[in-house]
Amino acid sequence: MTKHMPPQGMPQRAAGVHVQRSGLTWAEIAPMPSAVADARRRVRDRLAPADPDFVYDVELVTSELVTNAINCVGTLGAPSSQVDPGIWLGIEIRARWIHLRVRDPYPGALPKKRQPDPMDTSGRGVLISATVADYLWAEVSDTDKVVHAVLTKPGVSLSRADAAGFVR
Repeated sequence: MTKHMPPQGMPQRAAGVHVQRSGLTWAEIAPMPSAVADARRRVRDRLAPADPDFVYDVELVTSELVTNAINCVGTLGAPSSQVDPGIWLGIEIRARWIHLRVRDPYPGALPKKRQPDPMDTSGRGVLISATVADYLWAEVSDTDKVVHAVLTKPGVSLSRADAAGFVR
């Protein structure tokens, strides 16, 4: 099988172990709903002892992005045999912001902001994430996608130059 990992420092497959490279830590996420709580815990542990409201916001966005990736697995099944099937969570913590990345092997299943009916039980993840995060975007290749979210720490504003460094 050809292994394809997301850009910007993605580690070689490491059996789900944290791999840290220049402030960016990657961890493999099991493709099951119970793994969402693990992803939130990983973020919470990395952010301690940050402002609790900021931690809550980062956990919320993490939860939504990881849930979307897991839903792709449940809906679309196994990816092509030429693609690494893993879901990976990247956490990069900087002095003024945190950059989350969630990689999955479904480039054709882009997250969409929707306006669900009030009675719908799902469909709000991108809307919530876009509201809470300062920046939200996806990078797509032929074999996978990485959804990015940047959240600034309380009292921080990013300049246009900062923002240009995130979104490509």
